[in-house]
Amino acid sequence: MIQQERMAAVGQLAAGIAHDFNNILAGIVLYAQISQRMPGLPQQLPERLKSIEEQAHHGAELVQQILDFGRRALLERKSLALAPFLEDLSELLRRTLPETIHLELTCNTEDATIRADPNRVQQALVNLALNARDAMPQGGDLHITLSHVPEEALLNCALCGPITDGQWVEIAVADTGTGIPTDVLPHIFEPFFTTRAPLGHGLGLAQVYGIVSQHNGHIAVETQVGVGTTFQLYWPALPTAEIAHKDLPSAITQGNGETLLVVVDDKTIRAALVDVLTTLAYSVIEAANGQEALTILQEQQDKIALVLSDWGMPDMGGLAFTQEMQARHLKTPIVMFTGHPLSEEAKAAMPSGVVGWVQKPITLEALSTAVARALHKQP
Repeated sequence: MIQQERMAAVGQLAAGIAHDFNNILAGIVLYAQISQRMPGLPQQLPERLKSIEEQAHHGAELVQQILDFGRRALLERKSLALAPFLEDLSELLRRTLPETIHLELTCNTEDATIRADPNRVQQALVNLALNARDAMPQGGDLHITLSHVPEEALLNCALCGPITDGQWVEIAVADTGTGIPTDVLPHIFEPFFTTRAPLGHGLGLAQVYGIVSQHNGHIAVETQVGVGTTFQLYWPALPTAEIAHKDLPSAITQGNGETLLVVVDDKTIRAALVDVLTTLAYSVIEAANGQEALTILQEQQDKIALVLSDWGMPDMGGLAFTQEMQARHLKTPIVMFTGHPLSEEAKAAMPSGVVGWVQKPITLEALSTAVARALHKQP
């Protein structure tokens, strides 16, 4: 319990830092992406802009790890059939891991389905696979097993203790590596704890723990020095096996002169969004805060097709802004930008005018897709 409280406190602090960091990265990513699309660039400039974008994405991945272990990541949950999901992931891992590591997948059930964010589940399993790789420098066996947990089974979470109820699906990741020493084992899920400094940053297993916990799951560990380690991830089972459809990659979608109202307090990010949306053939009006946006909407509601608003703003944040729009019977649809995750309860409590969300740092693809969907340009 004390360890859980410590991790929650660190996660809360880190999430606040991550929010500000995402704001910084948003401007970098958007300007780098839109600049690469400009005609007539000098020969070396596109490559340099691409490098800037890639480094910004690396920063965003670090922010995502921080949000994951703090259990504050924004999840896109869907019904996820695990057998085909793990088959695809195993093929990816076989292409990624060294040839000296033999990977085997065993699916003891074909109808195991959970409600989860596929990207976060994949990240947790990739982290475990990379840990296993590091524990087997000379090669070895990596075995991923999918099973339904029998109702009578006794489960014990490494951080919460005994699990007394529920129906569970287990994904076990076992390696034949060096194992975890007894003195290290109590610390493996602590953020920034690593035995591989300076090569490791100590976020891998902390991120796994955060992802599993945010899905209301549990994690157990069995290890023996010189023999290997098995991580057992327990996910709440869904009663029906709905197969998740794979999302097709989104293209950059151009506008058709529609007028958008951008409501962002950060001047740099607002300017980047205006530049990008103008390049995408939208007409853009900008507002520095919710009060200014309300005045504009009162005067030009018939002209504005969509509002793009930051969630976290001083004085009048995203929730207060949408509530005030509803009170004034302003029915323009809204897409929200958020660096902080919202609970399912908070999303359910949103006014009906909120039609979409874009996670920070905002990318060109995510922005264009969200705007197009909100304007009913694509499903």
